[in-house]
Amino acid sequence: MKIIFRIKIFLLIFFTIASGKTFGVNPEYRLTAGNAVQTGSNSLEFDISIIHTNSSVSQFEYAGGQYFFDFNLNISNGGSLIYTIIDSDLPVSLQPRNPVVFVSGGEMQLRLSLNIFPSPGQGYIISNQLPGTKIARMKLMTNSETFDVQYFSLRWRNGPVNPFTKLFAYVNSKLTEITNPGSHFIDSLTNPLPVELSSFSSAVSGNRVTINWSTVREMNNAGFEIYRKENSDDKFKKIAFVKGAGNSNEIKNYLYSDLKLQQGIYFYRLKQIDYNGNYEFFNLENEAVVSAPLYNELMQNYPNPFNP
Repeated sequence: MKIIFRIKIFLLIFFTIASGKTFGVNPEYRLTAGNAVQTGSNSLEFDISIIHTNSSVSQFEYAGGQYFFDFNLNISNGGSLIYTIIDSDLPVSLQPRNPVVFVSGGEMQLRLSLNIFPSPGQGYIISNQLPGTKIARMKLMTNSETFDVQYFSLRWRNGPVNPFTKLFAYVNSKLTEITNPGSHFIDSLTNPLPVELSSFSSAVSGNRVTINWSTVREMNNAGFEIYRKENSDDKFKKIAFVKGAGNSNEIKNYLYSDLKLQQGIYFYRLKQIDYNGNYEFFNLENEAVVSAPLYNELMQNYPNPFNP
C-alpha cells in the first residue's frame, strides 16, 4: 500500500513538473471591454472578455467577478438608460448579476454584481486562446431617439474607492482575489469601422438615370443621401435618401432611379451617414449623359467606376 501511495505522489509531482504548471501560482489575465457595435440609433453592444496570459505556469479556474465602469451620462442624449446582458460564454450560475446604470450626484457607473461562488473544482476554466472567454456581451440602450456616442468615455472603475472591478479564482482549491487593474483595457468604442463600398455605377435609359451601389461591410450605417449636380451647376443638391442596413458583413445591393430628367450631363455622389452623424462621401467618377428624346433609343446602359 505504501509503495502504491509513493508511486501516486511521484506521478503527481512528475506530471506537474512536466507540464510546467504550478497550481499555487495565481493566474494572470487581460480583461478587455471592446468589440463594440452600435446596433441601432439608440442602442450599442460591447463585450467584456478575459484571456489567461500565464497558462504555462498556472491554471485559471474562474470563480467569479464584478465589473464596474465609469462613463459619461451625456451618451443618453437626455433619455433614460437600460443595461442588460445578452450573451456569455459562462454558465448562468457564474455570470455576473444585476446589470444596473447607477447615477447619483456626480457618480455615473455601469455595474455588474458578483455571482455566487461555486465550490472548488466547479469553476470555469478561462481560455488562453484569442479572443478569450466572453464574460458577457452587454447592451446599453437609451429611450431617446439617438445616442450621442462621442460622449461615452467608458473607463474601468478600479480601486481603491469602492465599488470597483474585482476578479476571483480558485488557486490550489482556495478562493483567491486575483484583481490586477494594470491588466484592464478598453478597446475603441467610439470609432466603428466605416462602410466599405465595392461598386458604384450608373445606367441611362431615356430620361431616367439609375444608380447602383454595393457594400461588402456596414457598421452603424443609417443610410445614404443621394446628391446630383448638372454640368452647369456649381453645387450638388440632395435629391433622395436610401436607408442603410445598419450592421452587416454581407454584400448589400442598393438602387435609386432618378426620373424625368431633362437633356444634359449629370454627376452623382453618395453621402454615407452613421447613426452618430459621422459621414463619408463617394463620388461617381464619370458623368451620366441624358440625350434629347430623338436619340433615347440609341442610349445603352453602361457602368461607371467610382472613387471614394
